[in-house]
Amino acid sequence: MVYMEGRVYIPNNRKIKEEILKKNHDLADMGYPGQYRMLELIKKTYWWLGLKKDIKKYIQECFKYQQNKVQHQRKAGELHPLEILEGPWQEISIDIIGPLPKSNGMDAIVVIVNRFTKMIRLKATTMNISSEGIAKIYRDKIWKLHGISRKILSNRGPQFTSKFMEELTKVLGTKRQLSMAYHSQTDSQTERINQEIGTFL
Repeated sequence: MVYMEGRVYIPNNRKIKEEILKKNHDLADMGYPGQYRMLELIKKTYWWLGLKKDIKKYIQECFKYQQNKVQHQRKAGELHPLEILEGPWQEISIDIIGPLPKSNGMDAIVVIVNRFTKMIRLKATTMNISSEGIAKIYRDKIWKLHGISRKILSNRGPQFTSKFMEELTKVLGTKRQLSMAYHSQTDSQTERINQEIGTFL
């Protein structure tokens, strides 16, 4: 085994590279990481010539596959009208952004979006936040101010899929919508979130 600055050097072997790319992209607890997060994950352990280029190509191909899959499913099934939102904070989406540079022991931000008005709530946290921690954020940042939400959209992170969260939302009468890679933001909304996070930091 050859090392390059403390990292395992990967020879020009397509099969090995694809296995490493797949392993660091299809993360059950994080959804699908972006290009820079994936580069950060791989560079901790491995190195090869053209790594950044290979990551970009892999993500582009994966994105095209996911788009084709969704379009195929839409064609195969019946068309359903979008659910009409009746008021603010009845339906929210949640995501965890990180890891970020540590500040006061925190290395992540919880982003909650009101899907009716697109208003955003941010809360500093850590990447290993528990379901109970998420519940406390719901309680203090959302429910206490706006009432209990009727629906919560999220990815399948362990904080959102746990038995605790399942039981909590069941008792409250809140519907959960889970997906492998939930992206609630349009380009303009993502830009606004990034601006607010920049101010927040």
